Amino acid sequence: MPLTELVHYFNKRNRLTRGATGAERFGIVDGRVQACFGGRVFGTLFQPVVERAGGRAIGHEAHLQVLEGEGQGLPAQAVFLDARDDDELIHLDRVARTLHALNFLLEREQHGGFLALNVHPQLIRAVPDHHGHAFETVLARCGLTPDRIVLELTDDGFENLPRLATAIGEYRARGYRVAIDNFGRHSSDLERLETLAPDIVKLDRSLIGHAGHLSLAKRVMTGLCAEIRHFGLTMVCQCIENPLQLQVAHEAGVDWLQGRLIGRPAPGCVPVSPQRRTPAAA
Repeated sequence: MPLTELVHYFNKRNRLTRGATGAERFGIVDGRVQACFGGRVFGTLFQPVVERAGGRAIGHEAHLQVLEGEGQGLPAQAVFLDARDDDELIHLDRVARTLHALNFLLEREQHGGFLALNVHPQLIRAVPDHHGHAFETVLARCGLTPDRIVLELTDDGFENLPRLATAIGEYRARGYRVAIDNFGRHSSDLERLETLAPDIVKLDRSLIGHAGHLSLAKRVMTGLCAEIRHFGLTMVCQCIENPLQLQVAHEAGVDWLQGRLIGRPAPGCVPVSPQRRTPAAA
């Protein structure tokens, strides 16, 4: 379906399901999709994720950008604090993911890379079941399937473990890959991680260390990665901003790398390299 028709469809869907006014809508500006919501105009930034071995780009994480209105330059999660209730927060969360999916369609040089999307923790608390069902309908309209999507969920270590584990299980059953984001910020409970059973673990920026604490970060990261490896999970070192942090990530043996040193968030995706195939033996 052409992009203009998709935008028209989602605008009509929003009005029917939520009674949205003309101020809550998607639009196309300079070839990019924008979303108007709550007096702000939002856009998408894409940050590449690369393999540690070989350095090829394999996907992108989408970040919400405030283009107009209060909050320009603030972290994207800050805008969710203004939501009046759970319904508005959930609606904003879904609008953001729909926006990112639409902009992802414009990136024809991805060559099959994945799209990583953040799920607000309040959505897990407020939605009791059928996680991923509504968004699967959005993806289908955009010509995307759940196997192209990585859903990132944070775990502060204090949330209701069965509810979070159930949500992750329902997402994975629908074909999404699930990442636990910022692991190690609040808790490094490996038993809890095993119970949650995600596909991917994104290590918190606090673990990567700073220039003056390289040796300590190396010991912590190496030991933690060795334990996580026993669960068969993909590990991501994020927020890499300098060569010393990159060195720690390489020596710890993580699988994927992300951060401003690797690639800054930008309106467009970088080309995703095709998977190299090992020639068959003669």
